[in-house]
Amino acid sequence: MTRTKLEKYLSVLETLVYRPLEFEMILYEVDQEWSSMRKYLNFLITHGLVEKLPLGNKRVIYAITERGFRVLRALQGQECLEEHRHLIVVNEP
Repeated sequence: MTRTKLEKYLSVLETLVYRPLEFEMILYEVDQEWSSMRKYLNFLITHGLVEKLPLGNKRVIYAITERGFRVLRALQGQECLEEHRHLIVVNEP
């Protein structure tokens, strides 16, 4: 089953919640192709959800921002609502 772009973005954010990681580790955790992962990370950085931090000479790590954390929580809550939609009682007038 192929994942949507949103699901791929979410998986990157979920991976970075625990700790900042280098590109290769994110690639491994999310299980994406190199070129696709670059696009997803650039999108998340451009929108302020992930930041790129230098770690020495040529090493770089990626970390989730506070904004990214808030977006992740909101989207996870939305997913939870969708999964449990059948349990929600709607009162109609």
